[in-house]
Amino acid sequence: MATKRDRNAASRNQRSKIRRRTTFVVLTVLPLIIGLTWFNLSSKNVDEIHGYTTQAFLIKDVEANREALRYQLVAASDGYISNGGLVMQSSLSALNPGFPMDLKKKITTTLSPGIKELEASVLAYTAVAEKAVTAALSGTNTASQVKAILSSSEYRTTDEELSNSIAAAHLGSSLASKRGDDNWRIMVVAELALTLAITILVGTMSLMTERSIGRASASERARQQDRNNLDTEPFTQIIATMSDGVMVVSKDNTIVTANPAAQTMLGMQTRIGTTFEIPSDATIEIRNSDGETSRASVSASTAKVEGKDARIVTIREV
Repeated sequence: MATKRDRNAASRNQRSKIRRRTTFVVLTVLPLIIGLTWFNLSSKNVDEIHGYTTQAFLIKDVEANREALRYQLVAASDGYISNGGLVMQSSLSALNPGFPMDLKKKITTTLSPGIKELEASVLAYTAVAEKAVTAALSGTNTASQVKAILSSSEYRTTDEELSNSIAAAHLGSSLASKRGDDNWRIMVVAELALTLAITILVGTMSLMTERSIGRASASERARQQDRNNLDTEPFTQIIATMSDGVMVVSKDNTIVTANPAAQTMLGMQTRIGTTFEIPSDATIEIRNSDGETSRASVSASTAKVEGKDARIVTIREV
């Protein structure tokens, strides 16, 4: 039957195995999860920052084309059309219809405010500006027609709304870009914190595993010593019931212990501390249970007593 120490050691070994497996799983899976999460978040944040940058350039293009178109229309209202209206048509085509479509294609984030309002303002403004461009290129009474359109409430309203939308989009782009930079800094700090936490966790679990292995090794050494140490109480109890004489003799032939059967067979010769040497013919004269003398065989096997080399001497009546 297993001793209490053996059962406790087996339980500790089992817990140690569980801890080692848990450590392996944690150290394998946790960095993988964190790496995938970090990659997804960083990719998303990079896309957003790219979207903010693209939006800023597009807003500047809207502003530049709108100013160029306004300048050409004002010149046309005074009767001057440069390059046959090519510059005017180029500025208009950059706004309508291609530019709003470019906005939808290139803006990869919806976090920046003002983009939808800018799209609506661009479409409303270009619809009215297109009438003025058509009138300027009609060839008959162009100046008065363009001037009438530019003086209309419809044009002034759409022009003012576009100005406000551009200003709002600039502000929204700046705020969104700042938010993207802040998110990036937060992600870097979080990554450093997670790396530090994983390092501490790895160190702690490694230390726990080493201690567990050390305790298991110490327990195993103790059990091995118990198995080799024949001067323990269980061994004494076992040999006390044996009919054969059993003695434990040290390396220098000193009797360490002897069971009752050996004491009966050899009498005073089995006193603890006396010297006993195995006869060359491996037999010895004994006194049996009837009080008569007879011969008995003597055999020996090596063992350890309290960590020291010894022999188990067995005396068996022939």
